Amino acid sequence: MAFSLKFWKNRKRKPQRQKWKPNILVRLWQLLWCTASSAVKIAVGAVATVALIVVLCVLVFAGILAGYLQEDILPDSDYMLGTNALEQTSFLYNLDSNGQIELLRQIYTTTDREWASLSEIPLNLQHAAVAIEDKRFYEHQGVDWITTAKASIKMFFGNGGAGGSTITQQLIKNDSGEDGITVRRKVREIFRATALEKNVTKDTIMEWYLNLIYLGEGCYGVKTAADEYFGKELADLTIAECASLVSITNNPSIYDPYSTVVNSKGEDGAARNRNRYENVLNEMLDQGWITEEEHKEAWEQELVFKRGIDKVYVCSSCGYQGPV
Repeated sequence: MAFSLKFWKNRKRKPQRQKWKPNILVRLWQLLWCTASSAVKIAVGAVATVALIVVLCVLVFAGILAGYLQEDILPDSDYMLGTNALEQTSFLYNLDSNGQIELLRQIYTTTDREWASLSEIPLNLQHAAVAIEDKRFYEHQGVDWITTAKASIKMFFGNGGAGGSTITQQLIKNDSGEDGITVRRKVREIFRATALEKNVTKDTIMEWYLNLIYLGEGCYGVKTAADEYFGKELADLTIAECASLVSITNNPSIYDPYSTVVNSKGEDGAARNRNRYENVLNEMLDQGWITEEEHKEAWEQELVFKRGIDKVYVCSSCGYQGPV
């Protein structure tokens, strides 16, 4: 027994491993890591939930839109020009005793329109319209998605939703007479514009557009407007006069050169028209439709507004001589 006690006393104890006690910095790092991991998991879960909701909403919206287009838009998306009768100016002629035909009177009610073929319309007038109204006219297929997107963004943020319509879209609005400010009309107009450009040429669209636009003073189309504002035939218009005519269509009540209404800046219709057509000239230059020299000459031209072309007719049978 004494031997056993002595043995255990003399026996070396096996050293025990101390428990690891991290310092405060390590503990803080662990806490931050756990917190960040939890936050990431929560964020990922939230993003996944939101993404799922967005996908479901998009699918639901796509289904509703598809049904709307199928039922309300596509059945009426095809469009043919001239389906609505256009009022045009009538002319009264006389056949005298010598067999000569004389114009006696020009008759119209509220619409003064004389149709002009595209070959009669100066290129400068066509280019002025493209420059200020639809600079990608010869590139798009009826709809300019860039300007449409910009107009939609402006409308969404309450900065106005005007603009964005191509010449093709404006033609459809003018020809159909549908000008209501509704989403349905706008969407249908987009589908009609793309359909129309598959069936007719750009030249046809330009001819119809320039014959249908309203240019103030009861004038529809550029031929009667050239007569009303400059007393000229279309072929005789200068670049500045072409730019001036195209400027009116944006808002005839504002840019009508004969308007005597003065705005807050002290500008009458002629001054407002000048400001507008200077912008048209700049766009024509920037887009390469006119040269620097042509721009300078047009800029410096002083426009003279004059109603009606001077025409004198002589009736051999009745002896009448003078304007008609």
